[in-house]
Amino acid sequence: MAYLYRKKRSPFWYVVCFDAEAKEVHRSTGFRADDPNDTSKAKALRAELEAKEHRREPGVITASWDSWVPKFLARHCKTEKTHERYLDIWKWLALWMQHERIHSPRQLTYKRAVDYLTWRTTFKKRTGKVASRNTAILELKTLSLIMGEAVRLGHADANPLMNLDLHKDKPAKKPEITDEELVRILAALKEEPEWMQVSFAIGLHTGCRLRETQIPFNCVDFQEQKITFPSPKGGEDRAFSIPMPSALRPILEKLKAQRRRHTVEFPFQPSRRWQQFFLKLKMPHLCFHCLRVTYVNRLRRAGVPREAAMRLVNHSSELVHRIYQRERVEDVVKWRDAVQFPG
Repeated sequence: MAYLYRKKRSPFWYVVCFDAEAKEVHRSTGFRADDPNDTSKAKALRAELEAKEHRREPGVITASWDSWVPKFLARHCKTEKTHERYLDIWKWLALWMQHERIHSPRQLTYKRAVDYLTWRTTFKKRTGKVASRNTAILELKTLSLIMGEAVRLGHADANPLMNLDLHKDKPAKKPEITDEELVRILAALKEEPEWMQVSFAIGLHTGCRLRETQIPFNCVDFQEQKITFPSPKGGEDRAFSIPMPSALRPILEKLKAQRRRHTVEFPFQPSRRWQQFFLKLKMPHLCFHCLRVTYVNRLRRAGVPREAAMRLVNHSSELVHRIYQRERVEDVVKWRDAVQFPG
């Protein structure tokens, strides 16, 4: 094991290490002990020499990523949807490491990992689009999680991504859908597949997320007029029920009569299909999640108490609920003369 030491009457750090023939070697690092910057460099050199010793040890195998990462992600993720998301992230990380020829955890350094930001945000997909900086940072944090497991398994000596000092860009707020846009969307949906029509109707009248519109029919109670969302964001522990909106009942009864197992059967990449739909309508600023923003704001304008609104959309905190609110001038115009002054 390499270590640093001082010699009398010398201002430099010395290092002890073992060469390829397991012979002990003493040499000066060339870094001064009375300089904090040089001391840091000397410690980094010691760690590098120790890593080389470790790689030369008999029985130490340099493990490839694919031999253990998928198994780790399967153990780490608590839900199937989370597992799918992590696997998608891993595909991008694996593609980058193949491009950079990083075949094992020991080859990964902080500098090379940070270079991933540039690669990911400039790599064009088939659509011609690139990932955002926030997406790249999220993926790097996942790589840090993976590297932590690499250290625990002995595939790496340290995790160079332990403290990522990367700041995300402020995300753009998703807008509320206007009445005019809603009329155009409903008209255009008549020419689209049934799954899009049904998921839009459910999202419009409940404010649920796209994946949550796939409701098992054993969670739809026509007698008590109640809908249960068994696997919302956060997993089964966040399951909740709402009163069945009157506008949805005819749609759900029709689907139930067809002996469907779920309200919607999604095709491959449903979010991308919605993105293409809004692009075709020349509404690139919209996405399916805008239905949730729209629903929350219409509840507020209808005078629904905040507690009831939070219960309807399964928000656990007022802070999260406020993120969805979009105040317009028209919403406060009735209060313009609320404050009166003498004179």
